[in-house]
Amino acid sequence: MKRLLVPFLCFLLVAVSANAQKRLIDAVDKTPVSIASILDAAGNMVGFTLSDGTFTDIPSSSYPITIRCIGYEQLVIESPQDKVYEIMPVSYELDEVVIVPVERNILKQTFYVREYFSMNTQTDTVTYFLEHMTCRFVPAAAKVKYSGSMSLRVQGTRAYSRYKMFGKDSVASDSKPMFPSMLALVDVCDEEVSAPESFNGQGDVKYYEEKGKSGMSLIQKQNAHTFTVIEDVLADKKDHSISPWPLKAMGLAMEIGQLYTTHAYRVNDKGVYLPKDLVECATVMEAEGTGKFIRKCLKSDKPVEMRCMIEAYLVDSDYLSKEEAKVESKKGNADVEFVIPATVPPLNDATRQMVQRANAQLE
Repeated sequence: MKRLLVPFLCFLLVAVSANAQKRLIDAVDKTPVSIASILDAAGNMVGFTLSDGTFTDIPSSSYPITIRCIGYEQLVIESPQDKVYEIMPVSYELDEVVIVPVERNILKQTFYVREYFSMNTQTDTVTYFLEHMTCRFVPAAAKVKYSGSMSLRVQGTRAYSRYKMFGKDSVASDSKPMFPSMLALVDVCDEEVSAPESFNGQGDVKYYEEKGKSGMSLIQKQNAHTFTVIEDVLADKKDHSISPWPLKAMGLAMEIGQLYTTHAYRVNDKGVYLPKDLVECATVMEAEGTGKFIRKCLKSDKPVEMRCMIEAYLVDSDYLSKEEAKVESKKGNADVEFVIPATVPPLNDATRQMVQRANAQLE
């Protein structure tokens, strides 16, 4: 009997520990919410949810934590518990149908962008929060040709930082942060995207998944309001990581182990999505900084933990002719008004306090 009891107890303990985990689901359709970013009480990004909505243990000293995900309202968890958490999706108002004149077939989109970036050693932390107003020019339809750059163009930036280093805790409003902006990581899709012909699920909740060499390479989800595309950029990379060679030459070498993009579109009955349908997008990165400059900044003889989350929210759209787009794209940056859409969640407490402290020093 004892021989049977011991293995049974071991099995029971394993089963309990496997089930006792934190999991994030959609509050409406109860499906898993993947690649949601997790920020700790100090405003540092400390992880994200997996494809099944689960997320790893976070030290109790890091609470309250804030969970952010494109297409959802912000969720604050005050204390650690092994349970299922529900996060509320954002409802997007459908735009009225716009007939695009043939001669005005270049779409100018303005985005408000938030960038969270942190570097951590065993003892020190550097946290950046940047706000950008950006724009881009893209063809309004798939058949329209446009030779200009379609990437985000920065029109204005507000940058804030917090340095908990060498026993000191200071904040600043930086025009030039110690580490460059990671905005180049953002992939604001400029191509036509089609919903899959075969979805899983029933009713308004539909799912489609594609497996890569290491995990899910593509997750597409559709509900009554939103069509969302999540891509694992490293799913087919060797060892699920990359080390961009241009960064090595600048002493900024890093081993990127996680890199995801999310695009959220207003849902339509055609199942075909163009740049004009995009309402939000995000990029999440996790890496180890091994470059000399990175380790020197934080006086670390070991790789520095680096995490980044960038969110882009559509502010405005306008249709231009190719000649107008050419003129607009050559304009220099001027003082630009920062416009924050209603769908943007409020800042978490730590980031808000950092911004307030930094602005107070300028007064």
